[in-house]
Amino acid sequence: MLPHSYNKSKRKQMNQNIFLRAILYLSRDGRSMMVLLGFIVVVTVLSSNRLHDDAVTLGHGGGSVRGSRMVSGRRFINFGGAVHAGYFSVEGSIIPTSSSSMRKFNFAAVTDLDQLSRMQGDKLKFYSWLQPGILTSHDNGKSYSIEFSEDVRKLVGGHNEAGRGMELSELTLYQNRLLAFDDRTGDVFELLNKESGATTFVVPRFVITEGNGETDKGMKWEWATVKGDDLYIGSMGKEYTREDGSIANTNNLWIAVISPRGEIVHIDWEQQYSFVRKQLGASPPGYCIHEAVLWSEHQQKWMFLPRRISSDAYDENVDERKGSNKLLWVDDTFSKSSVVDIKMTVDPLHGFSTVAFVPGTEDKHAFALRSVEEDCVGGEESVCKQRTYAIVFNTITGEVLMDEVKLPKEVKFEGLEFVNILTSEVATS
Repeated sequence: MLPHSYNKSKRKQMNQNIFLRAILYLSRDGRSMMVLLGFIVVVTVLSSNRLHDDAVTLGHGGGSVRGSRMVSGRRFINFGGAVHAGYFSVEGSIIPTSSSSMRKFNFAAVTDLDQLSRMQGDKLKFYSWLQPGILTSHDNGKSYSIEFSEDVRKLVGGHNEAGRGMELSELTLYQNRLLAFDDRTGDVFELLNKESGATTFVVPRFVITEGNGETDKGMKWEWATVKGDDLYIGSMGKEYTREDGSIANTNNLWIAVISPRGEIVHIDWEQQYSFVRKQLGASPPGYCIHEAVLWSEHQQKWMFLPRRISSDAYDENVDERKGSNKLLWVDDTFSKSSVVDIKMTVDPLHGFSTVAFVPGTEDKHAFALRSVEEDCVGGEESVCKQRTYAIVFNTITGEVLMDEVKLPKEVKFEGLEFVNILTSEVATS
């Protein structure tokens, strides 16, 4: 066997010979070679994924992403099989005013009617209410007021699980698409407009199942937020327990992350939820139930606004009265946190069901809904009372900027977003 040093020297000599031959060829026919190289470069560029999957920058949780395609001269992400670009935006929710100290925003809220979402008739149809309104900031954000539109829209769908469906628990803008999440079927719906914005309807984009995804049960979605380019969606952050308190499964401790192109990844968040629970004094057998969780790009932190906080073991008969006024900021590594007490009169029946940061406040002002389920244990519709209240507060100091205001319909609203629901749809052909 030849020594390694000999093989290395031989390879070096061969490489030098090839290089010298290339130089000699170029010196003889350099023009032809340059033409050939130019042709190769042009072909490579024209056939590259970067050109055909042209990177685009989208609003509100956008960023540069790939996988777009052209429809009617517009480039967009083919998200969940969509044939159109998104056309809603937070920026579009801002209403121009003549006053420099006043700002107005369109918003929309969506209901989770539970069993009441089923429509009467032969076919299985289900519905949710979409309530538009206007939130007004006065004196440069020192106080807020609210008004509700009479243009309440009915969202109807047929997707269901065991005769339940359209129990929408969150409303979120992602890649300029207005998305809603069914906490019964695991569906992710896109809300679309037609008739120049006069009518809104829903289209299922994804069906996501519990836990790691290897189940046949739809995920109980309760919150959603945009972090960087991705959409994070999560459940209530509590184990599913049997009547004796033992744990049946931890599927609701998982979250899912959806990329701009629609890829879905399931992530076990048990440690993250446990950290939050501990910081709020609700370590096992205590618990928290989460329906309002946001990532703040400005603060670079997670904001948890629990619907329920309990230091005791779960008991459905007393759970209705575990509402709280606590807000928890958590860093991205889930190693540091700070608790903010929202300076409000605490009614334990009221619990946070959704929240949105007020635009232009660097995520220091939050607009939230607090829903009520009273005497609803056991499913007796005749005695069950539901209602929802809106509130605005400072996320850093806890100062209340608008006291609770009751929404017109006596139902549970569990999704909220700053959006102009009257936005005209973009032509797709």
